[in-house]
Amino acid sequence: MNETIEIIMKRKGTKSYTNQQVSETDLDAIISSGIVGPTGRNLQNRHFTVVQNADLLKQINDGVRTLISAPADYNPLYGAPTLIITSAPVEDAPFAEQDCAIAVENMTLAATALNLGSRYLVSPTRFIESEPGKTVKQVLGIPAGYRSVACLIVGYDADPSQTPVPKNMNVVNYVK
Repeated sequence: MNETIEIIMKRKGTKSYTNQQVSETDLDAIISSGIVGPTGRNLQNRHFTVVQNADLLKQINDGVRTLISAPADYNPLYGAPTLIITSAPVEDAPFAEQDCAIAVENMTLAATALNLGSRYLVSPTRFIESEPGKTVKQVLGIPAGYRSVACLIVGYDADPSQTPVPKNMNVVNYVK
C-alpha cells in the first residue's frame, strides 16, 4: 500500500498523552503541513496559535469542562502537552470552517507520520469564543477580528496499543 494511504489509515484520535513535549522540529513540520493545506479560493486566511503553556492549557481544559457541565474528572484536552488552535476572520471568510478543518487534517496526518498522537477538537473553540473565555483569547494572541474554529491536540501517545476506531465504510454510492 502507498505510504501516504498507510498514514491516513493509521491515524487515530489519541485519548491519552505522556508529559513529554513535542520537539520544535516536529512541531514546525506539523504547523507547516497545516499552512500548506488548500483553502477556498486560495484565500489563505487562517491563523495558527500554538499553546504549550501548562497553566493556559489547564485554564482552557477547565473552561471547556465548565462550559459543557462535564464531571470533574473529565479531561477535554486529554492531557496533551500541545494545543494548536486554528482561527479565521469573522468577516469575509466564506470558507473558514472548511479551511481550518483541512489545516487540522493535514496536521493530524503529519503528526501520525512523525509517530505522535493527535486528536481533532472543536470544544476548546466554544470556550475561547465564550464570554468566560474572552480573557484567555486575548492572552492567546488570536488576532483581533478572528474567531477560533478548530483545534488539534498533539503529543506522545501514552497508550500506543489503542487502535483506530472502526469506520463505517458503507457510506458511498456511485453515480456513473
